Amino acid sequence: MAVVSSPISFKRRRLIGNLHHTVAEEAKRNPSEEGADGFYEFTAEDYYRLLKTKKEDTFLKTQKMREAEQAKCRSRLTKAVIRVRFPDNHTLEATFHPSDKIQSLVDHLKKVAAQPELPFYLFTAPPKEVIRDMSMDFYSAGFVPGANVHLSYGIPN
Repeated sequence: MAVVSSPISFKRRRLIGNLHHTVAEEAKRNPSEEGADGFYEFTAEDYYRLLKTKKEDTFLKTQKMREAEQAKCRSRLTKAVIRVRFPDNHTLEATFHPSDKIQSLVDHLKKVAAQPELPFYLFTAPPKEVIRDMSMDFYSAGFVPGANVHLSYGIPN
């Protein structure tokens, strides 16, 4: 009876044999390659690559400089898109100016709600944060350029 090995096991044995043979040959050909210090030298090419990827130097800013940057950023944002998700999974999308108050959103919701006499509150999630200060503008609340707000009926805990 002849013993026949499967082609898969034969290939596996052959591959392992080739790997050991290749590693041994490499060690004989380049015995001092690991100790070569040329790899660790800092070249002009390395220097220019670092300059290209280097970010601008950060420096401390005065309060006036921070306020000026914030005002510049604020002037570029011209609208706040607010999506309100109702308990029945309907969504209302409305656009406001970033300097409008959250109270304008509440007034708009009272106009479009089916039952405006029921008490409701607004919250963002995750994590669930109930919006209590209605006098805050959308930019200060972090709702610019857009936000998803959930509406729930009842009184918040």
